[in-house]
Amino acid sequence: MLLTGCGSFEFSPNQVSDKDSPRDLNSKNLIKLFANPTDDTVTVVFVGDSQRWYDELDRFVEKVNTLDDVDLVLLAGDVSDFGLLQEFEWVTGRLGHLKKPYIGVVGNHDLIANGEKVFTRMFGPTDFSFVYDSVKFICHNTNSLEYSNRKVPDMTWLSRELSGTEDAAYIVTVSHVPPFSPLEFDRELAESYPLLLSRTPKMLLSLHGHVHQHLDFYPFEDGIRYMTSYAFNQNAFVLLKMVNGRVFKSIVGY
Repeated sequence: MLLTGCGSFEFSPNQVSDKDSPRDLNSKNLIKLFANPTDDTVTVVFVGDSQRWYDELDRFVEKVNTLDDVDLVLLAGDVSDFGLLQEFEWVTGRLGHLKKPYIGVVGNHDLIANGEKVFTRMFGPTDFSFVYDSVKFICHNTNSLEYSNRKVPDMTWLSRELSGTEDAAYIVTVSHVPPFSPLEFDRELAESYPLLLSRTPKMLLSLHGHVHQHLDFYPFEDGIRYMTSYAFNQNAFVLLKMVNGRVFKSIVGY
């Protein structure tokens, strides 16, 4: 009775949608992105792990809306904390106030309970790519611990996306769990995944969330730059400007 009488909670953790649920947010935001004029600079707000930090999310949106030159916002997974519909709606409702388009990548927390069905209905496929200006963004699922019946990440799909780059000069991969997280990333792919990236000539950056701290380094000493995002409770995000194969980074607090 307490749950059904309070509008702040769902009756069922398996609920996938309701009358207020948005659909296909990534596709809709990409339409907005492609409508923007392009220049020689791609400017990205990079952040992850919104989870239950709703006050911080409000401040984040306010801060991003003060920046005029942003092209898109990349949310590197863990939109939710428990994979519940209401959590997704609380976050996307706030993100809907952004003046710039945003793209959501699936995180391990988003796969709890019935979360994958919620995520794919609300955002779209967990593996997808798009080209904006000169950069191909390859967004994919690396949350291997959440699966027992299939290999994640999908290395066949990823290899195909990394090689099919005729329309792009540079590649940025985006996923939640980084390959240097040995307890969460598939151990059987922990060597082949970074090796695949290192053999991709156009690789510019590999972006990840999950670790709740900002890292920017070359963990495998193979020339591939890996970067992780702040979580929302840290009240900061990474602002990336990509210009002709060079990456300029700044940290923005809010």
